[in-house]
Amino acid sequence: MRQIAPVALLALALSGCSEPARSGAPADAAEEPAADASAPDVVAAVDAFYEPYARAYATGDPADWDRPIFSADLRRLIERWKTGFSDDEVAELQDFAWLCECQDWDHTTFKAAVQPGARLTDATAVVDVELAIGWGEKREAELDLVIEDGAWLIDDIRSASFPEGLRAALAAAIARNAEAAS
Repeated sequence: MRQIAPVALLALALSGCSEPARSGAPADAAEEPAADASAPDVVAAVDAFYEPYARAYATGDPADWDRPIFSADLRRLIERWKTGFSDDEVAELQDFAWLCECQDWDHTTFKAAVQPGARLTDATAVVDVELAIGWGEKREAELDLVIEDGAWLIDDIRSASFPEGLRAALAAAIARNAEAAS
């Protein structure tokens, strides 16, 4: 597949703006423009997910699992997982920040970069993110995103810490907590 220069892509996109109005049913490729139109919003959403890592930590900053960045289904799973919290010990999956897969990061050099090739539909996206957490350390994550109430939210995370996904890791932790409690 040939690469198209960004200027050519812009010209191609703008040429569609001057197309005359047509009557009748839309073309079969109607889903594709909607997905392409969402692409900048995906990058902005991912930037917002990682924004707290690019500033100094402040006492009272919420843990990743307490932030309103997860889909309703994933939030329900997180709430079930949080029932295993105790003041006596750190719960499984509670000892690191999920989005960076780290306990510490350097906010002065932290960078999250969305990689090319995001797979988009009208209401979902799969986005690869490269993370520079500081001190020359890098991480990679794949975010499954869904649109809820007009915003992109995280529906799953796959990374070295969650090779089968955050959902699977939470479900396994919930099962182990239930087994230990019985």
